Amino acid sequence: MTELYLIQGEVPDTHDLDDARQWVTIYRELVTFADRTLNRVRREGGGNVASDADERWMEGHLRRLQSRLDFWERRLWELAGLDLDVRRRVLSYAGKRLGLTRREAELLAYLAGRPGQFFSATQLVTLAWGAPGLSAEQLRTYVVRLRRHLATTGVPARLVSEPRRGYGLVFTA
Repeated sequence: MTELYLIQGEVPDTHDLDDARQWVTIYRELVTFADRTLNRVRREGGGNVASDADERWMEGHLRRLQSRLDFWERRLWELAGLDLDVRRRVLSYAGKRLGLTRREAELLAYLAGRPGQFFSATQLVTLAWGAPGLSAEQLRTYVVRLRRHLATTGVPARLVSEPRRGYGLVFTA
């Protein structure tokens, strides 16, 4: 049996959306820090037995932290009452179903998997769509449409843009 990797005070069965949002933030920071640490261990390793053991331990640690981040991101969506079926391109919330275009669904799925993180237009067209040839203006068209969809369905999230940070999905409830 695998031991559940929890931080003191972490309550996986919470019903508080703010708690889930906070745990996403905490685990995202921990994953980022563990990833940087692992890269440093790899650079400084030198191939000795101790550094190989450190690298293996850090890889396992990073996997466990990423697993917790994945859990809290799913839990956040669950508590918000949201479901996104990218394949069928359907967003469901509070008994409402909204059809999306392929690009809208892919963009929302990418941002929803990284709530509170911000990405430039160039990053989004490459990371969310794998289409670096699309322009920032084309992205803005999909952003405007997604904002309208989120607002009309009452989804407790906003697609925001911040100067010098880019676009991000922020849960509001």
